[in-house]
Amino acid sequence: MKICLLSDHHLCINPRLWKEAFFYEKLGFQVVVLTKWQNAEHKKRDLELLKEHTIVYKCFLNITPGEVQPIKRFYFRIRKRIASEIQRYFKLGGSWAINHAPKLLLKKALAEKADFYSAHLECGFFAGVLLLKAGKKVSFDFEDWYSRDYLTPDRATGLLQKLEKYALHHGIFCTAASDTMAKALQNTYQSKRRPETIYNSFPERELPSKYQTTATGSKRLQIVWTSRTVGPGRGIETFLSAAKLVKQPFEFHIIGECSAPYRQFLQNELSSSNGHHLIFHDFIKHNQLLSLLSTLDLGLAIENNEPENKNTTISNKILQYLQAGLQVLATDTEGQKEVAVYFPQAVKTVRTNDPENWAAVIETITRNRNDFKIQEHQYIYEQYFSWQKQEEKLKQLINNHL
Repeated sequence: MKICLLSDHHLCINPRLWKEAFFYEKLGFQVVVLTKWQNAEHKKRDLELLKEHTIVYKCFLNITPGEVQPIKRFYFRIRKRIASEIQRYFKLGGSWAINHAPKLLLKKALAEKADFYSAHLECGFFAGVLLLKAGKKVSFDFEDWYSRDYLTPDRATGLLQKLEKYALHHGIFCTAASDTMAKALQNTYQSKRRPETIYNSFPERELPSKYQTTATGSKRLQIVWTSRTVGPGRGIETFLSAAKLVKQPFEFHIIGECSAPYRQFLQNELSSSNGHHLIFHDFIKHNQLLSLLSTLDLGLAIENNEPENKNTTISNKILQYLQAGLQVLATDTEGQKEVAVYFPQAVKTVRTNDPENWAAVIETITRNRNDFKIQEHQYIYEQYFSWQKQEEKLKQLINNHL
């Protein structure tokens, strides 16, 4: 059986895509990933990720600088820009407002003549709905609630709502990043079926140092925040305000690609905060990240509760922290409270944008850090959130529908 996965992001920045692709490969399917290429460094990481795998990796559109003629790249970029502006002022941007070439993805997908298609992200949903209407078997992954995310004036939310509704009612099955999101989608679109929850965890082999000691010799609490890119509006500013209220010095590790101006801003802000120490780490490959995390103490899952997608989703990072054996300070979004219920000792929820509350919880964690036992929550993690359990759910969906 041939399975074709549809997306418009590079594999290395879309973990749900490659984890699903690897799972289908493990089941013995012929797997094709069809996406968009636009960054040479990301493509290099993609190919490294695919080493020793039989997955066929293709692009429906390549607009990588240096790999295509400038006029071609300019054409697709200006067309999308115009569509976004039309959407901004007239709400008529159409499919070009969500991607550079969505109909080209559809054309390339049909050419694959796959037995089954798996649609990811906005462009994948657009092509997937049209594939359904052409009589193909298509599943849809709600990694995010796309019509309730990035609510800028140029976002084609009306089109995304139509795609989501059609996918829920007609897709062979749908998956979502949390029970909270799955229920909200079902209620919003009045669907008889609820998406199956597939949590954003990672395979156990990604943590070679599992269950080993987390001691690094530091007497300070070691706090970490990680993301692919580091920038404003992600909760860090509130954390910096909280840091000024925390009396016990700590280390703050930031993992991700950070611009020089924002790095300087962080250094300036934290340098005057009670002797805390700021440590930057550049981008770390997925198969090395958990090993570093396991040497630290407290992970920050400081998501905003607006827009609705942020409130209902469960990010990669909170589950990575738990898998690595860390305690977690998590804002009280509905998605993160879903996780916290299972880990009352490991996950401490705090009110969004409340630095006094954050500081008080950090002080408590600092005082009681030696009382935290990793093993007490690992069993729960493995039973409900491990990637092995997510694969079992995916396998059952495949068995039921294919």
